[in-house]
Amino acid sequence: MRRLFRWVFRIVLGLIVLAVVGAVAVILLLDTLTREIIVNRLRAQTGMEVKIRSVHVGLLSPTLSVEGLKLYNTPEFGGSVCLDMPELHIEYDPHAMRGRRLHLTLLRLELAEVSVTLDKTGRSNFEKLKQQSKDATGHKSSGEKLKFTGIDVLNVTPGKLRISNFATGRTEEIDFGAKNEILRNVKSDADLASLGLMMFAQSKATTKGGDNVDLSHLIDSLLKVP
Repeated sequence: MRRLFRWVFRIVLGLIVLAVVGAVAVILLLDTLTREIIVNRLRAQTGMEVKIRSVHVGLLSPTLSVEGLKLYNTPEFGGSVCLDMPELHIEYDPHAMRGRRLHLTLLRLELAEVSVTLDKTGRSNFEKLKQQSKDATGHKSSGEKLKFTGIDVLNVTPGKLRISNFATGRTEEIDFGAKNEILRNVKSDADLASLGLMMFAQSKATTKGGDNVDLSHLIDSLLKVP
């Protein structure tokens, strides 16, 4: 009888070990699959090369974290980094999601660098990105889209802005010097844009030399094509 119990115990223990290993494999596979889906969709939507270090999907909590995301400009814009995002952390409302509504309770965004590049004709990489995104999503039905209903707390670290103009050969790097800027109750894209501009305007941006700069005048001069 003791031998029988020992045999049963070993089988049960083996099943538990297999279950734990299987659960870990599912979690790892879920994160890997999600990462591949995000990379492929970003490539299709932007036309850019995409790299992501890791993705974590919360199984017991409605969260999604993306680490080490980089978008690279196409060769016509030099192939350099367009967007360097060390962290994107999202906490969402699952009830709203089931109703095809996107309500974020927290969005934490860390940007190391955003690069605006103009080719010799004056067209920027973001103009092309906008057109590429429009072409890629234009054929999708409205039923596939989520209705954005707001962000309760937006935590942003803006990092640096690099502006390069191939026509003038001029490049400038602006460090906003801000960290964990908090914006609350963002209800629309317009709110997000206006609050973002206000945050940047209040930041003490500096150039590589450490001098304070007037962003509006500097950006206008850098984007001006002769």
